[in-house]
Amino acid sequence: MELWYRQPARVWEEALPCGNGRLGCMVFGHPTEERVQLNEESVWSGPPMDRLNPDSKAALPQVRRLLREGHVHQAEQLALQALSGTPENARAYQTLGDWFLDFADLEEPVEQYRRALDLDRGVQTVSFVSGGTAYTREIFCSAPDNVIALRLKAEGEGRLHFRCRLTRPAGLDKVGRDKAAIWMEGSTGNGAVTYCAMLTAAECDGRVGVTGEFLTVEDAATAVLYLTAATGFRTPDPRAACAGTLAGVREKGFGKVEADHIADYRKFYDTMHLHLGDGSRDAIPTDERRQACADGACDPGLEALYFAYGRYLLLCSSRPGSLPANLQGIWNEELTPPWGARFTININIEMNYWPAGPCGLGPCEQPLFDLLARLDADDTGRRMAREMYGCRGFVAHHNTDLYADAAPQDQYIPASYWVMGAAWACTHIWRHYAYTRDRAMLERYYFILEDSARFFADFLETDEEGYAVTNPSVSPENTYILPDGTHGCMCIGPTMDNQILRDLFDGFLKASRTLGRDNDLTRQIAGLRDRLRPTQIGPDGRLLEWRRPWDEAEPGHRHISHLYGLYPGQEITPDTPDTFAAARKTLETRLSYGGGHTGWSRAWIIGLWARLRDGEKAHENLQVLLKNSTFPNLMDSHPRRDGATFQIDGNFGATAAMAEMLVYSAEDKAVLLPALPAAWADGRVDGLRLRGNAGLSMTWQAGTLQQAVLTADSPLHLTLCCRDKTRTVELAAGQTLRLNGELETL
Repeated sequence: MELWYRQPARVWEEALPCGNGRLGCMVFGHPTEERVQLNEESVWSGPPMDRLNPDSKAALPQVRRLLREGHVHQAEQLALQALSGTPENARAYQTLGDWFLDFADLEEPVEQYRRALDLDRGVQTVSFVSGGTAYTREIFCSAPDNVIALRLKAEGEGRLHFRCRLTRPAGLDKVGRDKAAIWMEGSTGNGAVTYCAMLTAAECDGRVGVTGEFLTVEDAATAVLYLTAATGFRTPDPRAACAGTLAGVREKGFGKVEADHIADYRKFYDTMHLHLGDGSRDAIPTDERRQACADGACDPGLEALYFAYGRYLLLCSSRPGSLPANLQGIWNEELTPPWGARFTININIEMNYWPAGPCGLGPCEQPLFDLLARLDADDTGRRMAREMYGCRGFVAHHNTDLYADAAPQDQYIPASYWVMGAAWACTHIWRHYAYTRDRAMLERYYFILEDSARFFADFLETDEEGYAVTNPSVSPENTYILPDGTHGCMCIGPTMDNQILRDLFDGFLKASRTLGRDNDLTRQIAGLRDRLRPTQIGPDGRLLEWRRPWDEAEPGHRHISHLYGLYPGQEITPDTPDTFAAARKTLETRLSYGGGHTGWSRAWIIGLWARLRDGEKAHENLQVLLKNSTFPNLMDSHPRRDGATFQIDGNFGATAAMAEMLVYSAEDKAVLLPALPAAWADGRVDGLRLRGNAGLSMTWQAGTLQQAVLTADSPLHLTLCCRDKTRTVELAAGQTLRLNGELETL
């Protein structure tokens, strides 16, 4: 499968991404003036900061009292002063810079131009003819060798003549050179993150030289360029690290570097594939196919390509040993990107990892757990719990950064004063175990679940009805209206908090049983879990977002927080018919007021419709996502005042939602094709993952299951359902079961 185009990228949102978790780049593909925009995961805007507000612990009881007494405005104003981080902003993710290649002697216009990203190999190509000579460029980002590799070829009478330069918009302190390499180095300001990016030429049959800050290649039919980068976050000497990396790949040779990259990439990527459509539109450029969808065409093959692309993006931006995928994955061209391109943990980073389990990319989730481990440390989240709230365990709010900053981010009342960010991310630990049965992973990260639960054992208070509640909190990032007309955001015990806490506590208790741990904390958490307020239905038949049936100031709000229990949670199902019906009405109402106007919100809506078993609505919203929230390079777009910006969570959320349309997986149950739309009447999926550590492959025709193959990688016991058929499945580890459309054994 490939994305391909008949013209170079004119703007960043048309360029194509490469990445290996640590390095990322966006390739524009211009014949004469190539731009490769560069990123390195740990290039952030400054050093770590102590942002703990010294007045927070003393002010907390007063904030709580004011909320209990209904003095919302006073509570919010006090929180703004006493609970906000000081300063209010954590660090921001930044571009590393740009790598420019100038082919000044090439003739324009060129002919037979083609730019493509091959998802099956993780390799980009640019090809064209100029002056009778065929030119090709092949570029990829290797994880085994930590380099961006570019091979250029000229076939015909023409030769390669070009010069290269590395540059950065700020913080560039020095450029360096030797006989066949150039580099740039500096810091991101205030003695912060030091970095080095280094470029070298190899396997060139022409002349290689360095003049000033330019690396030049003359009179060559073929040339290989390698670029790498390192920062002081990972190594004490970034330049030496870069030089060592490049020496290794020069000795290894391009053929071996490429072969190792493809083998490593396919080890992850080939774990699953989705096939929709008949392939008849594959000969149409990707941007034209997307535009046709925006104009009303239905193209299941493009939707399958979009799904595969989502898996590619996760694999490129989050690998074991790297940082997690941030708000833009790993791709960002700015020094001050929107929202700092941080790790936003009030849905965005969680959504980034929704596809990991079901889509066969479980190892890509490890960076999230490593970030949580750094949040659960004495100088970050534990200190915040202790000195801000007087609690044990650890806490983080709705954002964090390179340094695992745990203080409230921004002075933004609808979001900042919310203690559930790390808790939500922690639910992924048990979720990961449910998909993988990786006991070693569970043992390694169990302390994070334990410390998150320990925080809430101390933080929760009892309300006037006897429920254990969070105070203060918000329902991200919404505003309610009290009966007297007062607008407020801060509140006590919103629905989403209770739903997340049930997931967190259930995961902690299951993990404790799995690992044989029973103690005072597990017993305390079991009791608290039973005292959480159940999800409530309001007088109008919708789920309550807050404890009372208050009106929303923005009925079409992008967050649909009180539907967490439907998706990604699993407490609202057809087996809970009252809340299931109320969830549908809640979603319908939110959409009737214009909800889903951001890419990530629309992606969430697709998943919600999938959980509601409505394939047509799910598919309708997928088409809206492709039309309104997708750039020509199929990256997700997010609206802002001056246009639209890239935000990767929509890609990942939609990928996960498409998987939900194909299978609903609980720990004791799997429903096949629960939300299959008519547009996907014929198809095949290989390698979907189920909770319980099992693989699922299916084929279907005319909307009817033809065959399913279930492979257990751990002992498996579940109820398998499809339409009106049900079957109990018991498999030993390594056993495979083949079924027909009636769920009968083949």
